Amino acid sequence: MSTNATISNVSERILPAPEAYTLPPTEYVPNSPMPYLVYRNVLPLPVTETSCQEFIEQHGWTRLGPVWKAQPKRHFHPNVHECYGIIRGSSHVLMGLGTSDDAQGREPGDPDTRKPGLRIMLHAGDVVVHPAGTSHSNMTWEDEYCYLSFFPEGAPRWRSENGTKIMDIVEMRRETLAAPLPEDPVIGGEGYLKPLWRSAKEEFFDAQRV
Repeated sequence: MSTNATISNVSERILPAPEAYTLPPTEYVPNSPMPYLVYRNVLPLPVTETSCQEFIEQHGWTRLGPVWKAQPKRHFHPNVHECYGIIRGSSHVLMGLGTSDDAQGREPGDPDTRKPGLRIMLHAGDVVVHPAGTSHSNMTWEDEYCYLSFFPEGAPRWRSENGTKIMDIVEMRRETLAAPLPEDPVIGGEGYLKPLWRSAKEEFFDAQRV
């Protein structure tokens, strides 16, 4: 998917577009037609728990939970979008695969985007956004890797699934795509997120009508 989003004011153009990865569904995980977004090295310096929370919460997201350490258990939230602010260390993460999936995931440079799963490195200063239904877990980590977790203001309490049983993709997608589009957690407002996600969502529904 292209990241040539139309953004709302001149100051926003200073920030490069996020990396955008569309993850296909598996038998066990719905993932999303809307891309997983990775904003590289955007948290204000010095990167601390306080600076990360203040930065992301000013853009319509609410922190929930403690300072999280690596979570090797594969999981996804079908009812809500989630944002991470990485505040320390680095981690090789696995996206888009459930506990029962056998696939290993592709690397970011792999041109075959139909392959299930994605392996990608995250570092302190990065901000990532998981569309509702997108599985995520940590494979390896170092330098006391940890992060904060945020959810859109007014969103319901998250529900976790681990991708252990074959799902009804139509029913699950109905729930994941019902989650409202949030503000861009890095820029605020429309930012890059809303144009990217809105376009992907429209393309998905247009394809369903063909």
